[in-house]
Amino acid sequence: MVAWLMICCQFEFIEEIFKEISSAQLNHMKLSVAKYLVGIDTCVNDVINWCLDIKSNDVRIVGIFGLPGVGKTTIAKVIFNKIHYCFDGSSFLDNVSEKSRTNDGVIQLQETLCYEILGYQNLKVGSISKGINVTIERLHRKRILIVLDNVEELNEIEFFLENCDRFTSGSRIIITTRDKHLLDTLTKNNHVMYYKVKELNKHEAHKLFCHEAFGRNNFEEDYSELVNQFIDYAKGLPLVLKIIGADLYGSTKHEWESALDKYKRIPKGNIQKILKISYDGLDQTQQGIFLDIACFLKGFYKDKVVDILRSINNHDLYYDIKRLIDKCLIIVTEDNKLSMHDLIQQMGWEIVRQESPEVIEKRSRLLCYEDAPEILIEHTGSNEIRGITVCLPKPKNMKLNLGKMRNLKYLKVRNVICEDLGSLPNGLRLLDWNEFPLSSLPSAFEPKNLVVLNMRHSLIKLDEHFERCRFGTLIYMDLSYCKNITKVPDLSLISPNIKELDFEACINLVEVHQSVGLLEELISWDLSGCQNLRIIPRNLKLKSLKKIYFDDCESLEQGTEALFSSIGYLIALQTLFVSLKNVKEVPSSISNLKNLSFLCMDYCDNFPKAMDTPDCFPKLETLGFRYSNITTLPEINIRFPKLKILYFHHCWNLREIPMPPPHLEILYIEGCGSLDSQSRRRLLSQLGETFGLPQNMVCSRGSSHQDSVLEKSWAPDLADDGFQFDLVLPGTKISKWFNHQSVGSSVSFSIFLWLSPLCHEQKIHDPGCDQPSSTL
Repeated sequence: MVAWLMICCQFEFIEEIFKEISSAQLNHMKLSVAKYLVGIDTCVNDVINWCLDIKSNDVRIVGIFGLPGVGKTTIAKVIFNKIHYCFDGSSFLDNVSEKSRTNDGVIQLQETLCYEILGYQNLKVGSISKGINVTIERLHRKRILIVLDNVEELNEIEFFLENCDRFTSGSRIIITTRDKHLLDTLTKNNHVMYYKVKELNKHEAHKLFCHEAFGRNNFEEDYSELVNQFIDYAKGLPLVLKIIGADLYGSTKHEWESALDKYKRIPKGNIQKILKISYDGLDQTQQGIFLDIACFLKGFYKDKVVDILRSINNHDLYYDIKRLIDKCLIIVTEDNKLSMHDLIQQMGWEIVRQESPEVIEKRSRLLCYEDAPEILIEHTGSNEIRGITVCLPKPKNMKLNLGKMRNLKYLKVRNVICEDLGSLPNGLRLLDWNEFPLSSLPSAFEPKNLVVLNMRHSLIKLDEHFERCRFGTLIYMDLSYCKNITKVPDLSLISPNIKELDFEACINLVEVHQSVGLLEELISWDLSGCQNLRIIPRNLKLKSLKKIYFDDCESLEQGTEALFSSIGYLIALQTLFVSLKNVKEVPSSISNLKNLSFLCMDYCDNFPKAMDTPDCFPKLETLGFRYSNITTLPEINIRFPKLKILYFHHCWNLREIPMPPPHLEILYIEGCGSLDSQSRRRLLSQLGETFGLPQNMVCSRGSSHQDSVLEKSWAPDLADDGFQFDLVLPGTKISKWFNHQSVGSSVSFSIFLWLSPLCHEQKIHDPGCDQPSSTL
């Protein structure tokens, strides 16, 4: 019996390792930077050549410091994009100061570090102390590049730097900070190089300012003197130049003169006041929107922010959001989230603080990052408070009394444990409380105005009180990872206008009410990882649905049938994750999903015949198969000409992949052991032809390639500054067709003119043996 238990434990341990490795994803994405950069090349080259010195084998920290808004983060991003491929692994951790305020934030940084460098997507470290050991142990064998951006206090990065001596020789850590003293402190135990980012010179400032103010690098002669005065006033700070230039764009000369007069009445050295001038140019509604984003909504998707603000202001806010973007107060990221420079955000916080520097209950917004003030504990209340963030560094027991705050619109809570919650304000629009400690919402709470309900990892149950609630304005509901949820009730009565439903990893969820299949406004529905889910709506008449996730629902047998029988109603569907387990044949009606751009199918016995038809999925850009028995594919370059990403994960019987589509950017193959050598050689040659690589960089030498396997990825990156690709081949032997080989952990070689001259040495590390190193 004991032996049997030991075998079971070993099996579970191995299975966990297997899952971890199987979930690995290679990270080759370049960081996004502004298209128009001025005066940055010299800074970047100086840091790379003089401070980083990539060829040196020491472990080195490079600190980039300077004034707020001078471009430290931008320089760090450009450097990262230029040299990250010279290391075994790389990670850019942004906003370290902000994320280090709580235990969860520190753990998230550690997990991000392991994910970006090692690809361990599902790694959970559990606690800070455990995370330190996990992070260091998994990284110390790699030559790595790490950027810690926006560090304000030493304690934010102590968990990482105190083990700096354990990193492999040649590793580099870049820190951006406003505080040079922080870097001075690091010199006690580390090799630290300094780089101070200087302000732009007058010529550079002139180019940047004119580009923002006129849309070109020159200006009309009448504005010459005014341009020079504005440039002189900004003192070479890129962020200030961009803000002022954008503020003046399209304005008359008289308006320029008026604006300059206003600037001159503010102390030159006071950046806060300089930045606030753009804020003062907003109307009252726009100012309120800016402060709400700075205090509560930074990092939210743009559409979600607009829906929240619309419910408060009773009109569409897209124009006002655009105004904030035009004035460089906020930015929209590539994934459509709202963000802002941390200096701009701090300017907003300071505006709120100045409303009442001494009496916090007279402020419109409360931001509590160290402790909760008495006003949140005492049953006093204040009608002046519009929003509250309580984000404590550690979990703390306390009793919150918020019922009398009748004007409260935003409530964000982290690390607060309370045994009872008497009531919540009925005017709330955003209730964002991760790890909500109670099983039920307060009985007196009437969420008739709520737009967003986020309660991830909570103890909430969808009980009788929840069923009595009427969330008439609720649009976004995220109850993912809530283990106490067993049934989703009738949402057609509770929240008929819901757009996004997220029940990911609700592992005890068994049943979803039939009404959910009739929610006409539903756009996104996530049931992935609901292992015990058995009952879902039989009919899915969801005409607005764009995204649906039905993967990893092991107990769900009727889900796919319900989905396929409702294809005619899902004409808007763009993203589909589905399991074909126990599905004998995919119906031909699936080809009616003309808007589908992302399709992932699990447990396919064969490539569905219904998809092997002309004009099936004309907009498909990503196609994936996981845990499937498919042996080959049809001519996908003809069937899916717009395909950009094709991946196979543990398709054990896959033997052949035909010619890839012309626009393919990523091919990912893992765990496909039946892919024969002839197919591998042909595939490599085809990819080489597709991407226009030189002949000596593709498989073209016949039988000598049989000891190589294309197993992981080919990920070209057609960036503006050149061509980049990655080819990963597993195994412990170096193929004979590699042009350059040597014994050891590195190989030096001459590179082509069209390759970056920054890195002449490629490291290929295998901790298990000292095999020859090589390059293509």
